Amino acid sequence: MAIFVSNLVIGLEEGLDKPEWLLKMAEPFGSEVGIEFFIHTRSELYLERLKQVKCWIGDLPLALHGPFLSVEASSCPGTKEYTNFVNAYKKAFEIASDLKCEYMVFHDHECYVEVSQKAMLQRQCISNMKMLMEKAENAGIKLLLENLALPSKGEPIFNEEEYIGLADFFPNAEFLIDVGHLNVSGWNMERVISSLAKRIKGYHLHNNDGEHDSHNRLGDGTADYNHFFELYREYTPDADITLEYGDNHGITISDVHEDIKSVMKYIKDKKER
Repeated sequence: MAIFVSNLVIGLEEGLDKPEWLLKMAEPFGSEVGIEFFIHTRSELYLERLKQVKCWIGDLPLALHGPFLSVEASSCPGTKEYTNFVNAYKKAFEIASDLKCEYMVFHDHECYVEVSQKAMLQRQCISNMKMLMEKAENAGIKLLLENLALPSKGEPIFNEEEYIGLADFFPNAEFLIDVGHLNVSGWNMERVISSLAKRIKGYHLHNNDGEHDSHNRLGDGTADYNHFFELYREYTPDADITLEYGDNHGITISDVHEDIKSVMKYIKDKKER
């Protein structure tokens, strides 16, 4: 397993503006801590800079988050949105191949969903996911399906039961569990993790007040991380962990170091049990 720091902590579209900050967050821990980069395909400058990260990240572990800004994975074929979705992931897969990154986090939708739209959008999203998984496999990449049932997006395309059910619908799929999203959606953390345990590749860790997806530090919110790490040790002791903090909380390099050390302590406790 590896621990990652998301470049979201610098900013969604500014996440490559301060590479020295990202390095300072990860470097003290050697090869145990790496960086997860968002792929934003609407900015050619960002993409060009992302292609060069190997020049300064060196041997640190590298993870990638698939495109989602202005990218709609539930869009219908024949629409501009669908063409943009397909082209965005084509670029993303090319970057992942160049960077020799085997996994990519996937968001199933970004649009606001009305109750009356759910069934249609869910069908289209599943069709698009099937297509995209095939393209990813051809590129040597594995998509990690992230839970995205956020109140701010209206009716979830996949509720808790339906998200877990994706493991049956896609027998070879793997998952990334966003613990902050579990908290705001009110899902049962133990049920989700225990049900998908053998298919969970990694986690996004951040906290919130149970209502807003604010991406705070681990200790700043209502998500129970003591309980999470108990479940982590029991069900997924080898899964990767990414600290996915927002850029609007004044989080410092030393804050990140402190939280990485806390995560490492939990992992060490796991190994000694």
